Amino acid sequence: MGTMTAKHDAWERLDVPAVTPSARAQAPVADPAPRLRLRRSRGPVLAALDGGGDVFQRRMRDVLIGATVILVPAVALNVWVTIVGFDQLGATDSDLPGFLGNDTGGGIEDLAVWSAAVFASFLAAVVGHFASLILLGERFGNRASLGRALGLTGRRLPALFAAWILTHWWFPLMALIVVTAKPEHVGVWLFFFSLLCWVSAAATLLVVPAMVGEGLGPFAAAKRSWRLARLRFGVCVLFVLLATLLAGLLGLGIGTLVPLLEATGFISLGGATPIVQGVMLQLVVLIVVPLIALATAQVYVEIRIAGEGLDLVIEADSAFGSRSTEQPAP
Repeated sequence: MGTMTAKHDAWERLDVPAVTPSARAQAPVADPAPRLRLRRSRGPVLAALDGGGDVFQRRMRDVLIGATVILVPAVALNVWVTIVGFDQLGATDSDLPGFLGNDTGGGIEDLAVWSAAVFASFLAAVVGHFASLILLGERFGNRASLGRALGLTGRRLPALFAAWILTHWWFPLMALIVVTAKPEHVGVWLFFFSLLCWVSAAATLLVVPAMVGEGLGPFAAAKRSWRLARLRFGVCVLFVLLATLLAGLLGLGIGTLVPLLEATGFISLGGATPIVQGVMLQLVVLIVVPLIALATAQVYVEIRIAGEGLDLVIEADSAFGSRSTEQPAP
């Protein structure tokens, strides 16, 4: 009897349906890390502008706040230059500020314009470092917060200043020549200055992104930028041209907004119109500088993909393990 009872209990145990373990009882399984994929593009310049605009749209709050924090001193100086310049309008120079008028060649106006141009150029490089941290972090899966990007940028200010001096040593000299030139020579100097800026900007376009993306110092980043630029120099030249055109169109649109509203009777500012117009142009600076900086960092990615096969390197590292100590992003 005991034997039959034991067999019956065994069959009952076999008939009990299997119970799925609860989620708490299961051992946690880590999700596999998402594979990093970079896409090649047939038009690197347009892809860079589009990629920079995409990150600008997704991280607009962080980008604008960070760029504003960095650019506030330059914007304040530019506003002061605007006020000083239009305050010095003379009867024979109705369309030009005093530092481009007949008494050009010395005084506070020349110093103000020169300081504003040089200071803004350096701060644009600082914004470039901040924007590169944001964009490369997004592209390579190492998202940089606003505070972290500003902190890292602040710690690298000496290196950024050294890189700016190394690659823009001619800028203060040319700016001084332009602001102190005679009125009849200003146009010629500006034309020559524009050509020099175009070529120099293309050759040194990738210095700051290389400092961020590869952790290089100023001298190594300058050499690295030139090597990358030579791989696709036409891309760099065309990007500088289109970026300048974009900035000019935005500036023209915002700059003509105030006179247009005043001409149509919507507002009446009287003699303050030039000053308000100058202040409005500074708003363009707060938008254009970080946008172009993001696009510049994307150019760095595009050139490394097209010229060095960065996407293939990342795919190989993902499949077979990294054999390189170089990190494409901070």
